[in-house]
Order: sequence, then C-alpha cells, then structure tokens
Amino acid sequence: MSNIWSEALEGLEPRLGAQTFDLWLRPIALDKVEADCLHLTAPNRFMKEWFENHYLGVVLDEIRARTERSFEVEIAIAEGEAEPRSETAQAAAPVEVVDAEDVASAEPASLTAQVRPTAFLVEPAPTKKKPVRPHEPPKLSSRYHFESFIHGSSNDLAASAAWAVAQAPGERFNPLFIYGGVGLGKTHLLHAIGHHLQEHRPELRIALQSAERFMNEFITAVRSNSFDEFRRRYREDCDVLLIDDIQFISGRDRTMDEFFHVFNALYEAGKQIVVTADRVPGDMQGMEERLTSRLNWGLVADVKAPDLETRVAILQQKAEEDAVEISGEVLLHIAGLIRSNVRELEGALVRVSTFAALKGVPITVDFATSVLGDQATAEQAAPLTIETIQKVVAAHFAIRIADLKGPRRHKGIARPRMIAMYLARELTPSSFPEIGLRFGGKDHSTVINACKRIRTLQGLEPELAANVQSLRRQLSSDLPD
Repeated sequence: MSNIWSEALEGLEPRLGAQTFDLWLRPIALDKVEADCLHLTAPNRFMKEWFENHYLGVVLDEIRARTERSFEVEIAIAEGEAEPRSETAQAAAPVEVVDAEDVASAEPASLTAQVRPTAFLVEPAPTKKKPVRPHEPPKLSSRYHFESFIHGSSNDLAASAAWAVAQAPGERFNPLFIYGGVGLGKTHLLHAIGHHLQEHRPELRIALQSAERFMNEFITAVRSNSFDEFRRRYREDCDVLLIDDIQFISGRDRTMDEFFHVFNALYEAGKQIVVTADRVPGDMQGMEERLTSRLNWGLVADVKAPDLETRVAILQQKAEEDAVEISGEVLLHIAGLIRSNVRELEGALVRVSTFAALKGVPITVDFATSVLGDQATAEQAAPLTIETIQKVVAAHFAIRIADLKGPRRHKGIARPRMIAMYLARELTPSSFPEIGLRFGGKDHSTVINACKRIRTLQGLEPELAANVQSLRRQLSSDLPD
C-alpha cells in the first residue's frame, strides 16, 4: 500500500507543481494501513491542518482512481513537536476558525474561548550552527515576529510562504513577492523572516531596507564615489535581501537598473530575495519590464484586509500586550466597526482604552461607540476574497467547496469551478497563479482557460449568463464602495 501512496503523490506532482508538492505533500508520511483507514503523520500541527484543508481531498481522489477503494484518514503529529518557548508564544495559542455568524452570536464570556491569537508555526529542530561571519545586523523591529503574527484566511498564502522562506532561504519561493494595502502585515512578515533567520541562521548576512532607503544609499554612493562598496554590500556580502515597498523605485531609471543587477547577482548565487509592495508587479507604472518579469519569477502572494475572526484575534492580542481589561463583547463590536487594516484596528483599541483610563470609566460597547464616532459608517467593507467566492458559488450550485478545489472534471463540478475562477479574476486583484493555488494548486494556464471559456459561453448560453450575473450581484454587495 505504501507504493500506492507514493505513486499517488507522484501522480499529483505535475498537476500541483514542484514547489507546492515539496512544501505541502512530501512531508506527509504514510505510517500504516488498517482496513480502509490510512494512518498518516505530519511534521507539525500547521502542516497537518493545511494538508487536510487544501490537499487531502485531491490525494484521496487520486488513490481512489488508482485502487477503486475509498479510504478514511487519520493524521497524527510527529513526536517531538516543539512547544511555544515563551510566554509570548504561549499567549498566541492556535486559533479555532469559526464562522462570522457564530462569533457574532457568541456570548461575551465565551468569545475568549472561541477566538484566540495563533502561534504561527512550531520552531524547527535545532540545527548545527556554522561559525558566524562578522557583518552589520539588520535593524529589525522587536514587535514583528512570527509568534505575534495573527494568521487568517486573508493572509494565509503570504504568511505560509514567508515561514517556508525563513526555514529554507534560497530554496523555496525565490523570489517571494508579497503585496497588499497599507497596514495589512507585509512589513511584519518581512521583519519576522529577518528575526527567525537571525536566531536560527546567524551565519547568514541579512540586508533589510525600504526601497526608498536603498535608492538614497545608491544616490549617496554615486555622489561620494563609493559605488564599489555599495555594490559589494548588496551583491556580494548579502545572503538574504529583504526590500520593503519596492514600488517607490518605479520611474527611477538608474535605481531600477542597479536593483536589477543586484537581483540577478543574488538570484544566480542562490540567495534569498523577499520584496513587498502595495500592488502586483504588472500594475507598477514606470517599473521596467525586465524587472517586473523577475519579480514574477517566484511566488506572488497577497495580504488582504482581515476577516472578522482575525480582527477579533488581533484586538485580543493587543489588549493582552497592553494589559487592557476589556470584554469579548466590546472587542467584537470594535472589530465590526474597523475593517480596513491592522494599524487602524489597533489604533482604535488604543484610543478607546486611553479615553477610558483618562475618564476612569469601564470600557463598554456604548463607550467604544462614542469614542470611535462615525467610523462604523466611514469604514469600507473588507475586500472580497477568493474563499468567499468559492463559498457562494458552491452554495449556488449545491456542491462542496472541496469539489471546486478538487480534480474532478464532471460538468456539474467543472462548470461551477470555471465560474468561480472567472469571478475571482473579475472581482478580486488576485493574479492567475494565485487563483490557481487557491483552487487546489492548479496551474495558472487552467485559470486563464477557464476565464476565457466562461467569457465566451455567456454569449452562447443565456442560462449560464444569468447564473454568472446573479452570483456577481450577490458578491458585489460585499465589495467596498
């Protein structure tokens, strides 16, 4: 049976892609088979949950196709999984994901038990450290660690990829390009990678800069005739390059040219590159095409505005850090008012708690409303996500979300899957590769073909066009004005 397991996984590798396969499927091991139950082992809890939610159905379908048997699965976590090492990590306990409706109806006393900040991943087993080479350490924010990053559906791809990069720099997702709006966690992930590498791989030389700082250093080097030193720092004496807000060098021809050569030198040497921006590479006006192409070489991952559960978890963590006494009911109320980004969310809590301390009054729902004023109406709704589209399409056609992500090509599933991909492309800023990843790791060409197909069929099949328009209206009601 172990051969069937191996053959099934190998059969999926071309479909899912080598990076996805190596990261999420290869670490899952088959221990034994008892009757119709497969006993698997995952290296840690995060890998177990990710595999169950995204790839288990695909693997079971592949095994069923090969053996004509259906199996149940039990997944254990490998012995020796690390426990959180500090009070900070202990405070960030795993989050049990619940529906927004469940959170909204929860009693204040039980909210704490339902939504908790999540520790990102277990620490890897200690490895033998190489001698440390002297170099200037990066200026990392003490606030931004993986343990303090709240993981949710709005940032799962970017956060998972950042963790993979921190574990194996230069081997997975190189370059890693993270994009999203202001205050959504891009800089947090960048610094978290730096902290993790600094702690576990101190021999690596890390350069962390904003794009603006990189440009200013380049200009200074040219003016002071110290260009050789600048080149050596970024092209030769650098193992990991972390650049924040790369969009700021758009239109700066000489800076773009220099970054292009830095990128090439590091990439060809197998060094890790992580870049953040507020938009995808193709949407940066003034960015050289050759540089845009290179930024798309690796994984392009997005971070969106946090959903309700994640917002409550962020507020709860912030309240614990600042020792603010506040009920779950008030946290839920504030999370419902502030939907745009993490900075405004935390700022709202600070404002409410500060006013309460100055006035010497308890923090209630009415008090929070009076302090925050009209932000409930001023705040825009959280951007539409691919997960929401999948949920709505699956409900409309009375199929499972797992079917949308699976490999089955039956018309009753393939057609809704194409419609969901089409709507994801039309109603979200997600790229074709990102959409493919969210649909079970499908290739970007599959998404492109699905979009073209649905666009054509709408003019030929009135019923299909009506379904698409109905879904579009339903989903558009959730979009910001």
